[in-house]
Amino acid sequence: MVKKLLLFIFLVTLSSVVFAQQEEKNTIVKDSTLVIKNIIASPNPFSVTTKIKFNTDAVHEIEFSVKDLIGNVVYIKKLSTKIGLNTIPFYRDKLESGIYIYSIKTNSEIISKRIVVK
Repeated sequence: MVKKLLLFIFLVTLSSVVFAQQEEKNTIVKDSTLVIKNIIASPNPFSVTTKIKFNTDAVHEIEFSVKDLIGNVVYIKKLSTKIGLNTIPFYRDKLESGIYIYSIKTNSEIISKRIVVK
């Protein structure tokens, strides 16, 4: 029980640090041209599938990746966006329950957020 509690505290602390760093990066990027906006995973947490939705201002080549909390890449795909709303479906497949970090990478930025698999 104590080990589980310590693991939970560690994961919460780690995710707080990651998101605090991401917010700083977003603040810096907003001063220049922000390529990807309004990113949201819905539903989150999910058990079978979720959709990553975001807006772009132009056509871009992106790399969508999902990593576990220790940094192992569990999914990666290169995509082309369209102007306006874009949707990336993501299926759980053989992933264990837990917290994962998804990233969308363009030529000028990387935006990362978390998803939870039930």
